[in-house]
Amino acid sequence: MAKVTKASYAVLTACTVSHFMNHLYTGALSPFFPLIRDELGLTLTEVGILTSAVILTMTSAHLVVGYLGDKGLRDIFISISVLLSGVVMLVASFSTSFLFLLGTQIALGLGVSGYHPSAFPAISAKFPKRERAKAIGLNAAGGLVGMAIIPFLGVTLLVIFGWWREPVFIFGLMGIALFFPIILMMRWASKQSLIDAANGINNEKPEGQIGWTRNFWIAMVFMGLRGIPFRCTTLMMPIYLVDSYGFEPVWAGSLTAIMLSAGLLGELVSAPISDKSGKRVPYMMFSVASMVPLFLFLNLSLDPVSLIIVLVAIGFIYFFGVPPGQAYETEVSPTENQGLAFGLLFSIGAIPGSLSPIIFGWIGDVYGLASSILFLAIVSGIAVITGLFLRDLPSQDGNKVTLAIEE
Repeated sequence: MAKVTKASYAVLTACTVSHFMNHLYTGALSPFFPLIRDELGLTLTEVGILTSAVILTMTSAHLVVGYLGDKGLRDIFISISVLLSGVVMLVASFSTSFLFLLGTQIALGLGVSGYHPSAFPAISAKFPKRERAKAIGLNAAGGLVGMAIIPFLGVTLLVIFGWWREPVFIFGLMGIALFFPIILMMRWASKQSLIDAANGINNEKPEGQIGWTRNFWIAMVFMGLRGIPFRCTTLMMPIYLVDSYGFEPVWAGSLTAIMLSAGLLGELVSAPISDKSGKRVPYMMFSVASMVPLFLFLNLSLDPVSLIIVLVAIGFIYFFGVPPGQAYETEVSPTENQGLAFGLLFSIGAIPGSLSPIIFGWIGDVYGLASSILFLAIVSGIAVITGLFLRDLPSQDGNKVTLAIEE
């Protein structure tokens, strides 16, 4: 059984910083899309294509990354993803056409692909079940802060520079600078883990399942469905608020930041509750079921105060389900193939979410953005039905590993 050591916290810190940069980069253009659209003459569908390009490329590469991670490349993937993504962002700041920008987003997807299939097995190996949701919650908070800070930071830099290119260039420099402390932490943790193992402190064997279970495959479908509103609300919300509610880009970005900041609180609340209760599925179900009415509220042409309340509720409740959900995914993944399992979760399981901004934008172009929001509500309802088939695993006493093989 994994025990919490200094190496555990070093890995968690490195993964959290890397997760922060991963989500900062995948959403980096989001607050600037109203300006980019005007400069390059884009439709909502083309904005969706740009948004989906990085996610689709990233998810397509996850399967290979997860497989190679099981072969010993996990630590370097966590570190190098930040450096490669930073370099691509520098290039993206010089984009002069839709195709140029599309090419950088495809390259960015390859850059960030090293993180997710590598980080979750790495954290799972370092933290036992009784501590896992809290550890994953902290790691997830790093990614959420990356998403939340993009609208706020984008707005701030937009006010300072007056355009989108300089902020994107600065984002690239951030990744290059942070690469060095991340790789140093991962290398120190690797050496410290060898010392711990030699002293019998930590055997580095994560808890999990033997074999591929029904829970895993249902969780992958459930994750794919939840990923659709996740990608659309986090990446398309600024342009939705500009077009549907008439906000200026600065205000649209600020409201998106408020929504995502509420999500951070949701994660911090749910993680310890889930660990203490030993349950995951009820919190996952509460999160996705509550999203259906909240999305429908957006179509009621809300006044500013009511809109802020709904956005805060969307952020809090959606991300309330993230730490339990991601902890559950580590627990239903096969112990000996967690890299490959998370490669599947974040590739095939994430493809619907990666394509969803294109669908969201196309529906908005053809039928209006109210129909796009209705689409998110319907998908959330289907996710609720899928989640009814998920089952929590038997409780662990802290020393035994759950060995549940599906018949």
